[in-house]
Amino acid sequence: MELTLDAAVLHVLDPGADLPVLSQTLLTDEDSLRYLGGLAAKAWNSEEAKTCSFTSDSPLLPRLGELEEAFLPITADLAQIWFDVLRENPSIPAADVAFLLMNIDGKDYLAGMKLNYKTGYAHFFDLGAGNAVTGISRQDFLLPGASGKADEAFFVELSSQQVRVLEKKYEIDGHKQTYLSRRVLGVKPGMSPKEKLAAIRDIAVEVNQQFYGSTGVDEPELAAAVCEEFREYRSASSQPGAQPQPAPVAELCDKLYGNLPHAREAFAQALAQHEIEMDEPLPMPAASVRRMEKQSLRSAGGVEIKVPVSVYRDENTIEFIKNPDGTTSVLIKNVLL
Repeated sequence: MELTLDAAVLHVLDPGADLPVLSQTLLTDEDSLRYLGGLAAKAWNSEEAKTCSFTSDSPLLPRLGELEEAFLPITADLAQIWFDVLRENPSIPAADVAFLLMNIDGKDYLAGMKLNYKTGYAHFFDLGAGNAVTGISRQDFLLPGASGKADEAFFVELSSQQVRVLEKKYEIDGHKQTYLSRRVLGVKPGMSPKEKLAAIRDIAVEVNQQFYGSTGVDEPELAAAVCEEFREYRSASSQPGAQPQPAPVAELCDKLYGNLPHAREAFAQALAQHEIEMDEPLPMPAASVRRMEKQSLRSAGGVEIKVPVSVYRDENTIEFIKNPDGTTSVLIKNVLL
């Protein structure tokens, strides 16, 4: 990932004040730009970031073409909208918001990051009276550390106008909901890679139960297929100069239901209901896939074992025995004591 910053500004959104503090100058010092670039990279790579699309009434969409000439006033207007939402909803924490013009892997973006305040402590000292006096002072408006992250963020790709949004839920109008995509940016939220992978997993389980009960594709089989695709993709990505594309969802469907045409059709129809296409890349967020590498098996008596999906199909290592009453017994082989 190659990331460069072309312009950056920081506005203050403290709903305890009557108005936001809107900067009229750009950030120019290298340390600040390096700090914001690091936070932007983490937000961009988040597996919870959603791909969204602009609605016709978005306040930002008609102004994207003016960004190079009017970066400061456009970000000030956007910060004002953001501030108004914070004032209306006390559950959303106060923050500074950084807006960036940046380039990621050769594409130009407008980005915004909400940096919620953190409480911390700093020392102070006074030598004015001749005697050194030291103490500890509480600081309530600290920004996230360099190893921290932005709580919410967005990235607008300026040529395609595709939007990537990282947002959180807060108590709004009596229930937990997001607000950044709809009320600030005017975009229709899609699904994050994490949410898409979870939806695909749930669909596979439902299809299995609908058509094949306990004899068809189960969750460890799905996990094994996803992990296999992930390993192949990472291996291909490690080759010099390689730019592989993740396998399409259809390839996972082939692995799960290659000889089960009715299940394949039901799987495809259920994906369409979740607006997931068979020919789109299989979402493979690294953290989510790694959690799938070991599957938990639990007995009615409370015994739990974790089985690596890499050995799930190896009958020399583990064997699943279907019992007449519908339960499954697990035979673990070559145990070292």
